[in-house]
Amino acid sequence: MFSMDKIVVIDFSGTLIKPFVAEQANLKRYEILGIPKPSEKEHKKLHGTKKHYDIIKEFISNRYGIEDDMKINFVQNYDGEIKLPGKDVKTMIMTDLFRDCMYLVAKEYGERIYTEDIIEALKVVKERDYKLAIVSGIRTDIITGVLAITKCPIDFDYIYGQDPVLSRDNNKQLNEKLAKQGEIVYIIGDKLSDLEPAKGIGAKAIFLKGGHPTGGEEQFADYVISNAKELLEIIN
Repeated sequence: MFSMDKIVVIDFSGTLIKPFVAEQANLKRYEILGIPKPSEKEHKKLHGTKKHYDIIKEFISNRYGIEDDMKINFVQNYDGEIKLPGKDVKTMIMTDLFRDCMYLVAKEYGERIYTEDIIEALKVVKERDYKLAIVSGIRTDIITGVLAITKCPIDFDYIYGQDPVLSRDNNKQLNEKLAKQGEIVYIIGDKLSDLEPAKGIGAKAIFLKGGHPTGGEEQFADYVISNAKELLEIIN
């Protein structure tokens, strides 16, 4: 009888890697664009929100002269030409800058970017015959680039991330696509939007404290843990 692979999904920013990585990368992007540096409290509140992206895009418009209704031809890697609206070009510049800054932070800190004990815990999970997947709203080339730069010792079986203009489906739909590869049994995340897809696909949600929580995670999750070592008591 055919046996489906058992898959454990982990979020990238704030779960696999420490929250300071994206925070520092974003501050570097602010510096490049000339955006005034917010207070630590303001930065944590804004980070990853629509308002946060709107601020960045406004500065991109001012600095580069890109307007939403412009049409700009774009040649994709290995051929294939498309026409991008100005609003997508601004998003691509925004995420390109974030990629570059994430790579800088990854190069500076190396393996120290990873959440405490997460690598060793995931190694054991993999030894227990689970497939490991990353599902994230971060661009795929940022995720895989950071893994390569830091020489991550784990070979993830699946990586579902965003594209440069953030056109890919949300976490719920990305997890549904991943579910075609096997049975997703656990989803590990640091915020509610990471965990919510679990209910629709019959997986257990594990909330790992310490990332970028948005509220309601503890009430929603099947398990709440403070350290990655605790994963091994759940995933057996």
